[in-house]
Amino acid sequence: MKYYKIAPKLNNDNGRISSSASVDNLPGLENEFEKIRYGEIVESFPIIDSFYLESFDDEKYWEYQLNDIHSFIGKAKVITGWFISEKLKKLFSDLKISQPHYFYSGKLLYHDEIYKYFIFQFLGKDIYKELTSYIDFSKSEFINPATEELHFFNDIDHYAEKSEELYFEKDTDFVKKKIVLKDDLDFFPMQSFFKDNIASERLKQLIKENEITGFEFSELDYEVVVEVDK
Repeated sequence: MKYYKIAPKLNNDNGRISSSASVDNLPGLENEFEKIRYGEIVESFPIIDSFYLESFDDEKYWEYQLNDIHSFIGKAKVITGWFISEKLKKLFSDLKISQPHYFYSGKLLYHDEIYKYFIFQFLGKDIYKELTSYIDFSKSEFINPATEELHFFNDIDHYAEKSEELYFEKDTDFVKKKIVLKDDLDFFPMQSFFKDNIASERLKQLIKENEITGFEFSELDYEVVVEVDK
């Protein structure tokens, strides 16, 4: 199965900056956002019914384009996830996504109409160990750019230790050559440890077929393979 880098688009169809979801006009949510930021599943998270779109562009462009996927801005920017439409949430729910993840109900005001959206939580400091357990580090390949030597690691802790040593000694980091996954995931967020979020060919095709808006895909400069233990 082929994989791609997946990310929210930086620009709308008119070339202006894509808008992000904000809720700065509603006080008292900072603590809840911080919990999500660190990966806590907040069962009692309130339904926020006053998200709106905003960007660093001129205000007249904030509501130019409603997408199925928006990043966060303002005090909500600390959330490690995306703001997604009900249509996209259903698509994700039918596919294989790394665990843990969670969807929190919300609402988005756009041109004076209310739309049902969800906070899609898939990253966080407290859960990255669970995410990295999907990677077979003993088979994954990394290159030391200073020596061009190939390296393998036992787990994320071993990788982090050697990465820190390399950065301290040579001011560089290991380059990914091959990532071996233990499961055929359709969406796997590696943003907090390997900088990329990746999507399967299957997810990419379904996003196209279902006319999901707001994503962009790009080729990876490393290989991703799946080796499921039998």
